[in-house]
Amino acid sequence: MKKFILLFFASFFIFSLIISSSCNKPPYKPDKNVGGYVIAKEVCKANEADDYWLIDLTYNYDTPQYGDTLILNGRAYTNVIKVKGLDPRLKQIGMTVAFDFKTITADKVQTTGCSVANPITYDLKELFIINQFEIR
Repeated sequence: MKKFILLFFASFFIFSLIISSSCNKPPYKPDKNVGGYVIAKEVCKANEADDYWLIDLTYNYDTPQYGDTLILNGRAYTNVIKVKGLDPRLKQIGMTVAFDFKTITADKVQTTGCSVANPITYDLKELFIINQFEIR
């Protein structure tokens, strides 16, 4: 009986060490985070949920030059990228947004396979979203 109790406490102690060591890990931090403004939407797909949205990454003054220069409706933007999968709550021109991301394409992405008449597309680098949220 003493061996059983000793074995039980030893097992419990080892289990407690495993659990406590896994709880002390630092929280997940994304590779990169940027803030910007929603400035436009491509018009290419019959299902609008599949279209890219254009984001001007100039919310923070120290944001690296990830994107490209674009003149849109007579206004010049200097750090524009495009994203897919933008949350429906953020799909408003002028919305201030932030993204956690791992990568942005090195080259511009040309939108192809449009299924609407008179598509409006932009050749820009694409940011792949990990997390997204509104900046308030």
